[in-house]
Amino acid sequence: MKKFLYLLTMLATWSIADQPIMNMMPRWDGGYGYQFFYETIERDGLYFGNEIFKKDLNESIQQVQVEGVYTWDRSIRLTAKLPMVLDAERANWINGQKEIQKDKGVGDLTLALPLKKYFNLMKRTGSWTFAPQVRIPLGSKDEYEVADRLWGGALFLGYETETRLGFFSAGVSHWMFESQKPSQLHAAVDIGWNFRDNAQILWETDYHTESEGKEYLSVGPALYWRENDNTHIRLEYDHISQASASKGVYDHVGGSRIKIGVGFVY
Repeated sequence: MKKFLYLLTMLATWSIADQPIMNMMPRWDGGYGYQFFYETIERDGLYFGNEIFKKDLNESIQQVQVEGVYTWDRSIRLTAKLPMVLDAERANWINGQKEIQKDKGVGDLTLALPLKKYFNLMKRTGSWTFAPQVRIPLGSKDEYEVADRLWGGALFLGYETETRLGFFSAGVSHWMFESQKPSQLHAAVDIGWNFRDNAQILWETDYHTESEGKEYLSVGPALYWRENDNTHIRLEYDHISQASASKGVYDHVGGSRIKIGVGFVY
């Protein structure tokens, strides 16, 4: 499975997480927009390697993602993403005993410069995207950190194509950080059905791996709805089906995530 996913990652291109607005807009010169996502994450059990060490040591995170985009022309844009942790709590295993740790506040700012190449074929349209990214640490440290609190950089290359009824996208990103934090590779493949002119159902598959052994595979559905030309809505759910922690480290890896958002584009 790991070899297959890694091969899929290489074939799929270098991708990043979802981009404003809803991965859809704007597609015109001088466009801009912003979106807000509420996200709740429940990670069940504390992992040691690929086994659950303690089933009753869980992690819960509630946060809001604030994101924006501006396009100089349809092929060049700047995006910004800033998470705000409303409440985070995890039960950890430290020095042989259970310890409750908490976090809240501003996360790390991610800036990206996606460069897009659009194409129009007989029965489908699509685009290739390449983007450098930078992670800027913000906020103060708490008992533990949902954010990395480190400077980081990444490269991104993605591909997507769409017909009247179907949608496909794939990609992979590679992040490197300062200090001793492991590098990260993230791959994504999304398949969608345009069941209405203004609505789409997707099945999303994401694979994440780090240089020190942490990895997980998550799958789940998403719903995109265009209320009108300016207002866009998206719902997501994913569940981690395979997971393992870094070598010799206790970590919360498994669980599920629900994400609800609204975006506005002009």
